[in-house]
Amino acid sequence: MLALVSACSPSVGTPTPETTTTAAAETSSPSAEPSSARPREVRLDGVQPCTLLTAEQLPALKIDRQGRPVTSDFYKTTACSWSVTGAGNRLVPVTKEGIEAWTGGERTGRPTDIEPIFGFPAITVTVPSDPAACDVMVDTADGQYLVAAFSVDQGFEDRFPEPCDGARQLAKAAMQNLVK
Repeated sequence: MLALVSACSPSVGTPTPETTTTAAAETSSPSAEPSSARPREVRLDGVQPCTLLTAEQLPALKIDRQGRPVTSDFYKTTACSWSVTGAGNRLVPVTKEGIEAWTGGERTGRPTDIEPIFGFPAITVTVPSDPAACDVMVDTADGQYLVAAFSVDQGFEDRFPEPCDGARQLAKAAMQNLVK
């Protein structure tokens, strides 16, 4: 089957906390003021992850099935997974920590700054041992971010974009709906 990233399911090469005693970084309470790098805050509290993509967006993302809610033990929240033959897509609205958990070295995985998505700072997180998977994290609000995870199964690479390109397309589609 497919390998999903973003620590949403345990797998080899998945970004994970460096310690096993805590799964998430502790954060202070979010402030009401947006970060100077964000055009505004987009709070993810109460967002139903399977509503982050519209039916009209699915064909462009090569998704031919409805998303299904899944529990993300890593982020202690509900995610949405869209599985297609040969690839996996997952969106996770993270509300219990900020993107700094990845950029501050608290997690394993290689964070890399990328072009903002609709003006919101974004990073990719990859694991060298898992080149078929990539996560894009979008900094939506203080203490919150959106994870867009994309992976391609072996043998299907010619049918889908490169993992980080696929994750960025997924993040962009979700953010398009969040910023409306």
